[in-house]
Amino acid sequence: MSSSKFPAGRPKRAGDHFARTHLDGNGSSSKKPRFDPRFPSTLAPDADGDEVDPTLEADVIGKGSGVKRGAINVDGYDSDSSTENFKTRRSKKKAAGAKEENGDEDEEDMFAEEIKDDEPVKKEVKFMDDADMEGYLDQFVDETEDLGTPYKADSVDSYDSSSDSAPDEERARLDPYLDEEIGAGGKKKRAPKMDAFNMKAEQEEGRFDESGNFVRRAHDPDADQDAWLEGISKKDIKKAKEAHDKLEAARKQHERAEDAIVTADVLSTIIGYLKVGETPLEALARYGKAIPPKKRTGNKAKQAEAMEELGPAKLAAAAKAKEAIDAITESASRLTNRGIDNAYDLERERYQREFKRETGEDWTDPNPPVVEYWEFRWLTAKEDDVNGPYDKAKMQAWESSNQFEAGAEFRRVGDTEWSEYLYFDDD
Repeated sequence: MSSSKFPAGRPKRAGDHFARTHLDGNGSSSKKPRFDPRFPSTLAPDADGDEVDPTLEADVIGKGSGVKRGAINVDGYDSDSSTENFKTRRSKKKAAGAKEENGDEDEEDMFAEEIKDDEPVKKEVKFMDDADMEGYLDQFVDETEDLGTPYKADSVDSYDSSSDSAPDEERARLDPYLDEEIGAGGKKKRAPKMDAFNMKAEQEEGRFDESGNFVRRAHDPDADQDAWLEGISKKDIKKAKEAHDKLEAARKQHERAEDAIVTADVLSTIIGYLKVGETPLEALARYGKAIPPKKRTGNKAKQAEAMEELGPAKLAAAAKAKEAIDAITESASRLTNRGIDNAYDLERERYQREFKRETGEDWTDPNPPVVEYWEFRWLTAKEDDVNGPYDKAKMQAWESSNQFEAGAEFRRVGDTEWSEYLYFDDD
């Protein structure tokens, strides 16, 4: 038996099917092929458009059912209407019908939360009112304003009033002879304290539902901000409010008093304490030299003795200097509050121009200086050997030239006491 060297080729399925169905046994076709006159190498199309060319139908090129490389899988991307649940479509249809019947023409809110049919609806808890509670008395709440007042029962003999100072640990301690089931409540002395049930206090922590269950309130994260109010009673809050009201009333009264002071009077006051070309800051330094420094001694008696040693003339000059410092400081602060910047750095002439702008008149000293005369005597001379009187300008010239270095005593004409220091009113 002879066998071929090469196996017989397997015929194509599509071609075999075409040969069986379209060719007869002799291998001739029933139709005569016609070529297209425009393209001689191709067959002409059939006249009947509905008839499909069997040759083209038998062509299997490009009919592979496999997935191409790089193709995108679009499974599951159908429209919502095709994959929508039947119950959801039905509920929407009913809702649309109800809107048409009720005449509701409101537009749908695109930002509204979608209601899911599968989610369980939370049952709303209904709480009881005070009037619905059995045995609840309004008088009890009105009479017990202090929520921490302990329950007082005269009919209870086991309550020991003399043991209020006992700590809670000692009250909770069990005696070895007491029954454990009874607990510390069976003690005759130093028993645990009993507080009365206060409905108002309990409702601050929660409420009772219709079934009688106590439902506590959720924790408020902002409640810790009021922790500083713990331990403060209503009386303390009332006292603090009264003190605040008094401070506000005093502040408003001070503001009204300040507004009543005319700016021209403030300018006149500060001008009176300044020299020509002098600023308030320089005047404060000048008047500060006339005030003797205080000695740092813990004994007040020694401080008083040191002040008495200065003499009445020096004390009077120090008092006038302190008065001038207070007046300059107060006037400069008022002018600053009224819009004058750098009130401590402006010269006297600038304040005089401001005064004329306010009043329309030039400034004149309401208290013109009185011409003063002074007397002096040498320490080495006799007591009745008095020199003078001399005017202020001459005495200042002698002092600046150190004419009194040998030692002398001074007094103003009209004074009776002598002083070793020469002080003028404008020093």
